[in-house]
Amino acid sequence: MMLSVGSISAQSSSADRKAAKKAKKEQEQKLALENTDRLYNLIESKQFVLEANTLFDRSGMSFQLNSNTNFVGFDGKNSTIQLAFDQLVGWNGVGGITMDGTIESVEVKKGKKDVGITATINVRPKSGGMVRMVFRSSSEGNARVDLSGAYGDKFSFQGRVVSLAETTVYKGTPLF
Repeated sequence: MMLSVGSISAQSSSADRKAAKKAKKEQEQKLALENTDRLYNLIESKQFVLEANTLFDRSGMSFQLNSNTNFVGFDGKNSTIQLAFDQLVGWNGVGGITMDGTIESVEVKKGKKDVGITATINVRPKSGGMVRMVFRSSSEGNARVDLSGAYGDKFSFQGRVVSLAETTVYKGTPLF
């Protein structure tokens, strides 16, 4: 009699664990879809900022950045790209360069199973040429943007995508 009671108890706890695991997975999927929809709307409205904490050069080397002074931002019609190093004095007053431009085109797509986002944005800087940006964002808001210029310049920022209302970036003086 004791043996059969122990066997029933083990089966029911195993079934409970499987049900709890399934419910947790469904909840995570639902949250990922909600976050992706929020990010999709943010990027499509062109009202967001990628606060960069890492810079990758064309050879793949990485450099840690201050996310308050390094960003790619959009305010509807215009875009700002800022690269600054804390220990340097730069043209923009915060240790680097700031470039403003006009958004030419935006293409936003959701990833597989509607989770994650890829956006291609073309910006025409005031100094000429064209900058192509390819954003890849997870549903949590972590993103990487690959920037390529008309003159073969390539680098990438990695950080978090936030709305204009949530951002804490400081914009230097744009010269370009």
